[in-house]
Amino acid sequence: MRATLARRVVWLASAKAVAFGLGFALPLILVRSLSQAEFGLYKQMFLLVNTAMTILPLGFAMSAFYFLPRCQDAPGRVAFNIALFHLIVGGLTGLALLACPGLLAMILGGHELVAHAHGLALLVFLAVATSVLEIVTVANGEVALAARLIVATYLVKTLLLLGAAWLAPSIEALITAATLNYLLQAALLAWYLGSRFPRFWTVADWPMMRAQLGYALPLGAAAMLSMAQLDLHSYFVARSFDTATFAIYAVGCFQLPLLYIVNDSVGAVMIPAVNRLQLENQPREIVRLVARMMRTLAALYFPLYAGLLVTGREFVTVLFTESYRGSWPIFAVNLTLIPLCILTAACDPVLRAYPAYTSLLVRIRVVLVAAMVVGLWVVTARHWLLGAIVVMVGVSVIDRLTVSALLARVLEVSWRDLVLFRDIAKLAAAAAFGGAAAALVRVLVAGAGPLAVLAACAAALGTVYVASVAALGVPTAAERAALRRRALAVLLRFGSDLREPALGEVAVRRERTRFEP
Repeated sequence: MRATLARRVVWLASAKAVAFGLGFALPLILVRSLSQAEFGLYKQMFLLVNTAMTILPLGFAMSAFYFLPRCQDAPGRVAFNIALFHLIVGGLTGLALLACPGLLAMILGGHELVAHAHGLALLVFLAVATSVLEIVTVANGEVALAARLIVATYLVKTLLLLGAAWLAPSIEALITAATLNYLLQAALLAWYLGSRFPRFWTVADWPMMRAQLGYALPLGAAAMLSMAQLDLHSYFVARSFDTATFAIYAVGCFQLPLLYIVNDSVGAVMIPAVNRLQLENQPREIVRLVARMMRTLAALYFPLYAGLLVTGREFVTVLFTESYRGSWPIFAVNLTLIPLCILTAACDPVLRAYPAYTSLLVRIRVVLVAAMVVGLWVVTARHWLLGAIVVMVGVSVIDRLTVSALLARVLEVSWRDLVLFRDIAKLAAAAAFGGAAAALVRVLVAGAGPLAVLAACAAALGTVYVASVAALGVPTAAERAALRRRALAVLLRFGSDLREPALGEVAVRRERTRFEP
């Protein structure tokens, strides 16, 4: 199972990495072609669209992971209900924006987007209605196809938006390009559902719809409250500050796409795996699987966190120009979400496998969101921009720690199980050593340009981090053997300067014989 999970994660992570590479250039181009006020308006527009896509459907599409394996006789019922629910939710949202354009001013505190209400209504409708494509494809077991669809849809989206930014960098052009992208995605969704679930639109099953609602709505409410924790601060800032200041804040809240690429990919393959183990009543195996996943993520996230804490000023300057250097304090606080992503990736699959505890989670998050609203109202009323991100991150820390403690009780994790997580502490120590080395190098090369500082600090952190990981004994014997085999294979393939290539091949065979069970 571990090998299968790894392959699926690689498929999805690779596809999303390509998608990130395709889309990463868009804000970097716009930040150089739009004024701060226009860029702030652009960020507000897509904040609204992304919030609608993630919150309004209440996570209903995620019920596919639970019900498709349990409805092998007629999976079209599950697919039809998901498509219908998203269509209704997207349509009602679009109609609300058409009927009451003033909602945009009420939500964002400004009237700049009201003039674009009709275009935004169609865009939100299409975005919500078509957001099920990737989820249903993965839940149906077609991970490789899902990876290809991700690359294809992001390629089209990037080309359209970059074309609009190049030809006519304006909000109207960006809305038109995004709308065209989702129209093409709607056609792709119709093709997929029709080919995988023939005549799915004729198999309406209202008892199944009720069952899916009963499963998805509590989880969706918890997810909606979680997203509120992550997005609500942006709306408070948008209402309390002008668009130029909001642009500074939005850059400081820049979310590293790599984190969400990895987290989404891991979550997509962990959810069905944890569901299977829960059906087989193997909570101990769930704990071991979660521990392995957290160890893998920690190996990536901890050094990234340490490096950005040291070089965050240069990172922001290189990506968004000197005009946004004032975003650094906000960005520094926002970086706390990087290690928290490990707990998020660990908790979500377990929550979906144990829906009985969702109601308790909803109550916890209602209290936290209420506290967050009070905190945001206080800090924005005093025009303390940094306070908004402090409140958001503080509430997120409390949420992740509380949910982790709850799920540890559900899985009956004891003190004896801490040995499964010891490598995470070692990886944190190794990242701290690497960060200290990078900080020293940053002082030594302080007079160089931002790119030179980034490169020098990254080299120092990487060298010290890898050495510390090896010295602390984090890699297992199997991992060390795999690294040796790969190194020998690379030398055999590309080491034409070796005197006796045949000896290298013999060495590879010897290593395989020695370390393979």
